[in-house]
Amino acid sequence: MKIQELKVARIGNSRGVRLPASSLRRYSVGSVMIMEERTEGILLRAKGPAVEKLSWDETAREMAVANEDWSEWDVLDADGLDSVPWEVSKGGKVGEKRFPYVSRSRSRKEAVKRYEVRWADLDPARGAEMAKTRPVVIVSLDELNARLQTVTICPITSQLHPAWRCRQPVRCVGRPAEIAVDQIRTVSKVRLGPSVGALSADEASLLRKLITEMFGE
Repeated sequence: MKIQELKVARIGNSRGVRLPASSLRRYSVGSVMIMEERTEGILLRAKGPAVEKLSWDETAREMAVANEDWSEWDVLDADGLDSVPWEVSKGGKVGEKRFPYVSRSRSRKEAVKRYEVRWADLDPARGAEMAKTRPVVIVSLDELNARLQTVTICPITSQLHPAWRCRQPVRCVGRPAEIAVDQIRTVSKVRLGPSVGALSADEASLLRKLITEMFGE
């Protein structure tokens, strides 16, 4: 969690602080905020019900019974996009030609960068794996991305579960979404489509911490 020092300024008989515009956008803060007085200090948050993250055990229990449907990325319909803005080559499926683990050099135009958000074709999927074409976040190191034929990704879903500990809120294609760290996987680069943006430095930092909490302890 990023910590910033803010100056307290006089506003009449009260005091106030300036909040960074990037933080207000990230947390969808409008013209009204909620202030909570807690034993450890003052908490400022966007208007609306507070969401407390579940424990890992509670998260797992809810996920087990949620029966999420991965057949669609519903942001496409919500944004009026009639079709996915790229096409996967015919060779980019399970029967694709096998390549050595170390890739040939790629042009700068094709370079895949860490924390970039790209479309990806996740079919065919098995069981409860996320499927279809959807945005994903590249999480593998750029040293690996530059030389290997594979990348490690976290899929993005528009099915929101704010209390689930394994999901990080983010905006994607102009809509609220979540990075599903529980669905992290390594895929071939031939599954990737165009870039649609990238995470901010704060979002990337939170994602690293969540991945470490899930898999590094």
